[in-house]
Amino acid sequence: MSDTLNERLDELAARTDTWVTRETLQRYVDDGAWTEQSFVHDLERHAAERPNALAIIDEDGRRTSYGEYEQRTRQLANSLLSLGLEPGDRLAMQLPNSSEFCLTLMACARARIVPVFLHVVYDEHDLDYVLNLTGARALVVPASFKGREFVPLARTMRERVDVLEHVIVAGGEGGQDLLSFEAMIAAEQPVHDLDALRPTGADPFFIMFTSGTTGRPKAELHTHANNLFWIQSFEHGQRFPRDAHWIIVTPIAHLTGLGLGVLSALHRGAAFTLLTGWDVARCVELLERDRPTYLLGAAPMLIDLSRVPGLGARDVRSLRGICYAGAPCPAETLNALHTQLGAEISAFYGYTEAGVTHMTRPGDPISITSRSIGSVIDGIEMRLVDDEGNDVALPGEGELWSRGANFVVGYYGQPETTARMFTPEGWFRSADIVRFDTDGYGYFVSRRDDLINRGGYKIDPREIEELLYEHPRVGQAAVVAMPDERLGQRAAVFVVPATPGDDVALSDLTTFLGEKGLSRTKWPEAVELVESFPMTSTGKFMRYSLRDRARQLRPQR
Repeated sequence: MSDTLNERLDELAARTDTWVTRETLQRYVDDGAWTEQSFVHDLERHAAERPNALAIIDEDGRRTSYGEYEQRTRQLANSLLSLGLEPGDRLAMQLPNSSEFCLTLMACARARIVPVFLHVVYDEHDLDYVLNLTGARALVVPASFKGREFVPLARTMRERVDVLEHVIVAGGEGGQDLLSFEAMIAAEQPVHDLDALRPTGADPFFIMFTSGTTGRPKAELHTHANNLFWIQSFEHGQRFPRDAHWIIVTPIAHLTGLGLGVLSALHRGAAFTLLTGWDVARCVELLERDRPTYLLGAAPMLIDLSRVPGLGARDVRSLRGICYAGAPCPAETLNALHTQLGAEISAFYGYTEAGVTHMTRPGDPISITSRSIGSVIDGIEMRLVDDEGNDVALPGEGELWSRGANFVVGYYGQPETTARMFTPEGWFRSADIVRFDTDGYGYFVSRRDDLINRGGYKIDPREIEELLYEHPRVGQAAVVAMPDERLGQRAAVFVVPATPGDDVALSDLTTFLGEKGLSRTKWPEAVELVESFPMTSTGKFMRYSLRDRARQLRPQR
């Protein structure tokens, strides 16, 4: 182990906002789980060996080779250092899925500056919280995206946040108080000793925020090594070829799109296609244009894709596989995609704190991949815990705890959150209730807060939702708790009709559920029709928002 790696391990263990001990980190190194290698090493290797190989395809058709990827990364890193930014400083980036995002990420890594990912939907309230928490000295934004102008808010935040000095604008003109992203890449800057700044696996790589399904987001501090570990484990288990070409339709400011898409491809030296935001028609166009071999998405996106008229007649059969996570996907949807595209379907499960921890395996039937989160991946420990903190034997059901070299070292600037989410021994308390069968395959039951307690009887909302997805008039369904004076809680359901404007009555749903054999005690007792669900940027229902709306409902039967 080099002196540099040893020094970085000491620095991580000494932080007040991390849970890891020096002994734990040393074990990662001794086991070969953490090494000197970083994603900067991968980029340099591919640029040297295959400079003309394709790396990034933007939605607008721009193509970036590995040689260009590495060269532009170096130029931007030099420009950032010339601004006075130093290793360890934070740079916030509110960019959509684009090559600009990837260049900024790797330029920061090259200079050991820590990028802070901001979802493009963040508003003034979110930015105030995140920028003050992380103390970012620079902010990178697009001039505009999907009709929204980003520069006015960026200027406001610079005035409000004391340490924020620089606003860098991609795709727009620089000005007296703004810096041009494109000019910073093209500018002749003093050459800094980037080789001396090259990171190790134990260096902080980025700060990523949770997608916010349960309230204010938490700031995960990621390293190169924890991401390399889970990405390699996932790819080995899925038997992905080195040239696997992703089309990424989820935000790369979140770990699913970033890790499985951008970083996975970078590690292998493969290409990936970026969709700036979910649009099913545009997705099909890019499938035909770029002929990717794997698609990464969430259940609502797969549902949209399966409903595209004449999909099987389009030139989209380059896809070998579809990977999804976030919520179970109806078997009929997956069967339709498999039939029309010929692609194998895989499901996976994990956390922003850890990447993938569980997945289905190649060859698993759709009866499994439509319902199960799969089994634990190599190198990850797991346990089930009951309400009193006692271990639950497998097969069984309980709160899923996991630990391994794939987990973040803590939450940036939030030591109390780190202590709440991780035990001193490194177990991550997921708050997810999961049932495991005799084969080690898990079935997500509920978030601990999502279970509906109807007079002491616990109701699993997803059991009801899976049945309702089979109803021909239901496009989407979400079941949440509705407060009740006598029973404490009852089940309410929000429904997006399959046909806009259709009137789906509660009696239609309960009759259907009765025919499916669902116990009457579990039937929803109120329904509200909506045009769409409040969603996170990664395609997950914001159940806490629906629970707030359910407080206004009353039983309808």
